[in-house]
Amino acid sequence: MNSKLFFIILLVLAGAVIFGLTTKPKQKLATATSTGTESSVQSSALPPQAKTMGAVEVEITPLSVASGKDVIMELSLNTHSAELNYDYTQIATLTDDRGNSYTPTKWTGGKSGHHLKGNLVFAALAQNPKELTLTLDGVDNKVETFTWQL
Repeated sequence: MNSKLFFIILLVLAGAVIFGLTTKPKQKLATATSTGTESSVQSSALPPQAKTMGAVEVEITPLSVASGKDVIMELSLNTHSAELNYDYTQIATLTDDRGNSYTPTKWTGGKSGHHLKGNLVFAALAQNPKELTLTLDGVDNKVETFTWQL
C-alpha cells in the first residue's frame, strides 16, 4: 500500500513539474499611454520588421517612438556581396499618417562593410500619429517601406 501511495505522489509531483516547465510566463505588453496631448508608445509594442533589398537583408527595430522625444530606429544590414557604404541620413525618410516627413538627424552605425548595425535618430514627432513609415531608398538600388501602426 505504501508503494502505491508513493508512486501516486511521485506522478503528481512529476506532472506538476512538467506543467510548470511547459507553461509560458505572462509577458507584460507595452501599451500606448496618453497624458494630455502627449502620447507615448513603448518600443516593445512595435515589432521589428525584416525585408530583403536586393542582396541585402535589412531588419529595422523601433527602439523609441514617443511624442516629444527623438524617434530612434535600429537598423541591422547584412550582405555577402554588396558594400553597405551608404549615407543613411540621406537615404532614409520617416513619414506619418498626418503628412509629416522627417529626415534623420544622426546615424550611429558604421560607414561600410558587409554587416552593419546602428541607430537612425529622427527629430521628435510633431503630432500624435497613428502610423509611421520608414522608407529606405537606394540600398542595393532598391526602395522598401517599413510601416508600424501606433
